[in-house]
Amino acid sequence: MIALLACATVSESTTRQSQPVMYQEARRLMWTKFEIIAYGPDRTRLAEAAEAAFEEIDRLDRQMSNYSETSELTYINRNAAREDVIVEKGLFDLLKLSLDYNRETGGAFDITVGPLMRAWGFFNDNGRVPDAKQLASAVARVGSKHVNLNERARTIRFDREGVELDLGGIAKGYAVDKAAAILRESGVTSALISSGSSSICAIGAPPKQAAWRIEVSDPTDRSQHLTTIDLKDESISSSGCHEKTFKVGGKTYCHIMDPRTGHPIEGMLGATIITPLGVEAEALSKATMLNGIEWTKQLAKKRADVRAILYYSGQDGKLASTQIGFLKEKP
Repeated sequence: MIALLACATVSESTTRQSQPVMYQEARRLMWTKFEIIAYGPDRTRLAEAAEAAFEEIDRLDRQMSNYSETSELTYINRNAAREDVIVEKGLFDLLKLSLDYNRETGGAFDITVGPLMRAWGFFNDNGRVPDAKQLASAVARVGSKHVNLNERARTIRFDREGVELDLGGIAKGYAVDKAAAILRESGVTSALISSGSSSICAIGAPPKQAAWRIEVSDPTDRSQHLTTIDLKDESISSSGCHEKTFKVGGKTYCHIMDPRTGHPIEGMLGATIITPLGVEAEALSKATMLNGIEWTKQLAKKRADVRAILYYSGQDGKLASTQIGFLKEKP
């Protein structure tokens, strides 16, 4: 839903400097395309920094995939209901942050939705409407209340069998942030890191430009672009119902699940969120779709560094949108 379009220009009076070189590379990781575009005086150093960033994304992919039989997340899901499981520090911090987002969003963002994703067939792309018994069983295993983290021992424990963590709603934003941190530590001051069409982090701006210009697509038709956003030292994430859906009895069901009801979202079609961190933008892009326009307005009032665009079906059946937080000054 989001892509690099061009660069926002600055005035012609900008001081002329020697033209930096550009480094660009893309790799298939986390079931999507990660791409890095970076500028600097030395292409070799840019390539080394990008390589380190890609290696970190690959490590996170191997650690957090619930499709892998050997990932740390799979081990947690298999064993945490029977024993305390020691968790690697970075993953533990992400789990703790995810539970914080769960509380801050009133339960809308929830990494325990795995049983619901399976019940509705989204885990294996075999969409189906579960019967009442299947749904009740899945709902009983969903909720942050089932997850206990011990910070001192750095362990995790589930309070019942069948609880399952799914980091698909936050992992890509987290990976983009980690890649950005590596680039910054390597001295890169101008770069764009993107994860498919969902999460992007902008470091600085391209040479002689004011910002990276990002194109936001129609959540119902990704070939159509709706608006552009200038991004500098910020992250943007978009969520929408276009990624995974299925139809039963003429009704379309979306893969974005409301953990509080056990049912897929209805009414809202997509959300684009801009915040300082990609991990937060990704979590909030799901939560705002579930919590709606008024909740998002209150969030933006409290947070000067949050902007949002929510997409939904208008009264005429056409795509409608609401922009939130764009008129206030950025911090």
